[in-house]
Amino acid sequence: MKKIILSVAVAAMALSTTASALEDIKVSGQAKLYYETNNGNDADLFSSKANSTGEMVFKLGMTGKQGAVGFGAEITQGSTMGLEGNIVGGVRTDTTSLTNAGTDEKNQGDMYVSKAYFTAPVAPDTIIKMGRQELNTPFAFTEKWNAQQNNFDALVAINSSVKNLTLIAAFVGQTNTAGNHKATQEFNQMFGGAYAAGALYKNDTLAVNGWAYDVKSTLNGQSTMAFWADASVKVAGAKIKGIVAMMSPSADGYDSTTGFALSAGYAVSGVKLFAAASMVGEGALPLANVATNFKKTKLPTAGVYTDGKYVAMPESTAFKLKASGKVGSTGLLLQGVMNTNDDPANEVAAGNIKDATEIDFIISQKVGAFNLKGILMHRDFDVADAQQHVRVIASVNF
Repeated sequence: MKKIILSVAVAAMALSTTASALEDIKVSGQAKLYYETNNGNDADLFSSKANSTGEMVFKLGMTGKQGAVGFGAEITQGSTMGLEGNIVGGVRTDTTSLTNAGTDEKNQGDMYVSKAYFTAPVAPDTIIKMGRQELNTPFAFTEKWNAQQNNFDALVAINSSVKNLTLIAAFVGQTNTAGNHKATQEFNQMFGGAYAAGALYKNDTLAVNGWAYDVKSTLNGQSTMAFWADASVKVAGAKIKGIVAMMSPSADGYDSTTGFALSAGYAVSGVKLFAAASMVGEGALPLANVATNFKKTKLPTAGVYTDGKYVAMPESTAFKLKASGKVGSTGLLLQGVMNTNDDPANEVAAGNIKDATEIDFIISQKVGAFNLKGILMHRDFDVADAQQHVRVIASVNF
């Protein structure tokens, strides 16, 4: 007993010594309730458990530094709160990796480390960020639309020695998706790993970004080179942006995919107006997020569900109009997306109709400590029945 007490005292002293040497310690977190339903397969909205999913997600994170070295860590827990079979039919997170777990444990999910990284200088004006982290690059990025998000095990080097220019080099090794868009509790190798390099220039009126990737193992286990360049300029109060992108597989028999996009945004009388168009040529791979099986895309024509699986697919042409603003403290957004696809192979791919029109009405409101968001979505297809979706997200940040 005395040995245990002594060990606890020594551990407490060591912790207090370490804590006193750390600076800028910040603890933050989020609790989020996510619910979605649709009326597909002739079901009524809110009446079909099979068409409804939900999840309660809790995140707790901490950041700090010691001298020039910084760190960050985060844990995440997801659960249906036992609502499956009562209100929803399943959980939003992919828990199929819990192969030896019982039904309750699969729906509950484990608490896992979603972030764990450090930052440190390695040369003048150059730092590295290594470990489990978020990424925001055109073809490998963290998606935050779902109940839980995907992160990456990566090494990123950032140099800012030239004014207005940021140079980035990265190796991305793992991500927590299992070949689809749902986050899991396990991190696995991402297509054999990927190398990326970026150059980002920005001044008061012009921003130009260029990216190059080497994804080591995609089609037939062969590598794919990917390129992305965008430029935006402010003209008479409007922001105009152009994008050109390419996916180029090295495997025999697979063509490169090239796409272009143009967007313009303008604010008038408190209302933000936005218009975009994109065109993707023939090819083998979509111009979208490789980490989530191309679920989301950085092309500006993407909607809520008319996203990377639609507007970024080869032979797709898409248009988008959006208006957003506030009425009092309530945020309102209305947008429409129309996508067509000329490739017969993509007409009905994995159950997704590639010719689609989507209209979204999004409402956001803060009530007490809660941030509320509601999405009403209408989806119309050329060769399938129309569907309506309702998504509700309530979150508390602390």
